[in-house]
Amino acid sequence: MPSSAPILVAAINARHSHASMGARCLLANLGELRAQADLAEFTIQQSAAEIAAEIAARSPRILGLGVYIWNVARVAELLPLLRRQTPQTKIVLGGPEITEATAGADVLLFGEGDLAFATLCRDLLAGRATERILRPPPPALAEIQTPYDEYTDDDLAHRLLYVESSRGCAMRCDYCVSANDEAVRYFPMPALLAAFDQLLARGARQFKFCDRSFNLDVPRAVEILAFFRERLPRCPGLFLHFEMLPDRFPAELREALAAFPPRSLQLEIGLQSLNPIVLATIRRPQDLDRAADNLRFLHERTPAWLHVDLIAGLPGETPESFAAGFDRLFALGPHEIQLGILKKLPGAPIARHDDEFAMRYDPAPPYEVRATRDWPAAELARIARAAHWWDAIVASQRFIPAAPLIWRGQPSVLGAFMELADGLGARFPREHGVPLADLVVALFDFLTQVRGIAPADAADALLRGYRHAGARDVPAALAPHAPADLPPPTRGLPKPLRRQFLRWSWEEFARRSCFQVAPDLDWIH
Repeated sequence: MPSSAPILVAAINARHSHASMGARCLLANLGELRAQADLAEFTIQQSAAEIAAEIAARSPRILGLGVYIWNVARVAELLPLLRRQTPQTKIVLGGPEITEATAGADVLLFGEGDLAFATLCRDLLAGRATERILRPPPPALAEIQTPYDEYTDDDLAHRLLYVESSRGCAMRCDYCVSANDEAVRYFPMPALLAAFDQLLARGARQFKFCDRSFNLDVPRAVEILAFFRERLPRCPGLFLHFEMLPDRFPAELREALAAFPPRSLQLEIGLQSLNPIVLATIRRPQDLDRAADNLRFLHERTPAWLHVDLIAGLPGETPESFAAGFDRLFALGPHEIQLGILKKLPGAPIARHDDEFAMRYDPAPPYEVRATRDWPAAELARIARAAHWWDAIVASQRFIPAAPLIWRGQPSVLGAFMELADGLGARFPREHGVPLADLVVALFDFLTQVRGIAPADAADALLRGYRHAGARDVPAALAPHAPADLPPPTRGLPKPLRRQFLRWSWEEFARRSCFQVAPDLDWIH
């Protein structure tokens, strides 16, 4: 029977494996009202009707809901349903995607709601009048309760654990809403490390830090790394994810990272562009030579998995300069390149470039750029298509043995991949929902007919990745060329283990078959 607690904090997550830290922050700071509050988590795979029905069945007096770029469309569908099905509920929206024009909400809470939501609930339950739009100042982090006790044991065992050691960002990049942050604020270290120690004691092993620039304060970063490094021997399977600035890896930080064992670290590093003029335009100061040296060191001297971000469509970037930057980055050897498309997030100062650079965006989420002064619409459509197929083929790790054949012998990695993506766009008018077997056949045709790869070599590379992705069949077009020693199908390797193809040969990976039963860290991508 659904709970009838007067306060319901709800989250609509991108997937089940993501546990909402924001919702848990609200719960942790309700004080005496915590016993009168419940948490309900949904995913964007659920329909608005299904979500509305469950919320209405609980009949809360107050509903708190976070609005983000991944769920804003679902929230827009949900609100009118809630108004009809549970009209007595006071709906409070927060999160980066709310606007003053949001219809269907009783209260819009802009900014950090840890303490403000609790105050609002007290007023609403007492029948006191409240403002519709609230803009509380950022709370002092020493005064708020961390949300980690709100994670259940099941959460810790099966879902991604988000944590934070700071809030705010020192960068003022125009494309990011964090450009509006006044300063970086830090959680008090003793209490923070005590909370992490408690999580480890409860069995937590996967930590994704939400800090936007974890290595801004290098001594603090080194202290946190040392804390986890010391506990590794008694916490097998520990895996840490940090987002770090690309040009800030002094010797003490390098030494701390190099001390970790394999398969324990992932670093997300936002280069965004390798064009210094573009970086200056968007107010992202970055020493590119130093960043390149850091990436080489991290790749060669540490066990960290390197996930590096680039953004296509920034003001002043051209298709040619972006391709040159992509190829330069590729040559530095990061394990994963995320090829993103510029988005005009509400409230981000990227809007100041609209006129000078003729920036045109899709008005619907995720608000991607469609044309600029320097990047015609047709070419941006091409790079967006390439980004989709890059994610499906390369970043997904499904085709690690075959992917290098796509650009082998070509002058530009990105140019070679875009040629493939153009062909896939013609072959599959709808990018999503393409069966994996059909994609394998399309890649086989491209490799053999366009790149001139011997059918036996193409089939061998494709089928080894295909079978290790869990497939049991051999597509008919590849059957005549299938190798005799084709490995048996597996249940599908966790993504971090499939990534090891990038450091090991196929044969070495196959010999290390014990990794097929390692813990599933599927959240990392």
